[in-house]
Amino acid sequence: MNRRPRSLAGIPAALLAILTLLVPYLACAQAIGPKLVVEGGASHALGVITHADRPEHRFVLRNTSADTVRITSVRAGCGCTAAVLSGKTLPPGGEATIDVRFTPIRSTNGHVSKSISVYTENDDQKMYLLRIEADVVSSFEATPEKANLDTLVTRNVAETVLKLTNVSADTQRIVQVQGVLSVEHRGYGGKQSPQMMSIDDVQASPVEFVLAPGETQEVTIRFFPLNEGRLMGSVVFYSGEENRQVEFSGVIRRP
Repeated sequence: MNRRPRSLAGIPAALLAILTLLVPYLACAQAIGPKLVVEGGASHALGVITHADRPEHRFVLRNTSADTVRITSVRAGCGCTAAVLSGKTLPPGGEATIDVRFTPIRSTNGHVSKSISVYTENDDQKMYLLRIEADVVSSFEATPEKANLDTLVTRNVAETVLKLTNVSADTQRIVQVQGVLSVEHRGYGGKQSPQMMSIDDVQASPVEFVLAPGETQEVTIRFFPLNEGRLMGSVVFYSGEENRQVEFSGVIRRP
């Protein structure tokens, strides 16, 4: 009697049956997942920039699937970031570009990170997150960087001196120096609910000046607190491209 080899009648047949059941699942699994690829990566470092810079970067999105993908919207995380999409419909193998331009916030220094959200249709991944990063350097150095005035007395003139140095290679013009200070007042004895009481007539001298590279200017700040409580607020130096801010703190008490 002729018998079929066991390898054909047994194990291979069982494996064939299992594979037959798995084929539809595997085909479906291959279609699941993101259909767009961000060439070069979804994050880009703009490097060291100044407030006068307007750096740009182009993200390229490619459709790696066999289906057409539609980009419904592109939203930047803040008004300082502009994003322009080249086209909304990506056929199989097609691509779209997103041109991003970053305008540094006038009062922001140091490391910043901004996001751009890309929303899609006909894609298992409904949102792609792009990101740009930069290190914004100031044209100025303020001394002190934060002014802690310790303990002040109500109805007495408070005075402090700030120094502003031009650390850039260009001449800088300060067009205005403005103080916005207030007191977190909790009533006499400090037992009531807090109220923010503004300090009127914060004086700065001088209020405008020009700084050559490396030059330092002293600015005297004077104010007359009427209410006891915690001192809050800042003095801002306004220039053409940048607002340099010095935060104030302290405690104001009655005599």
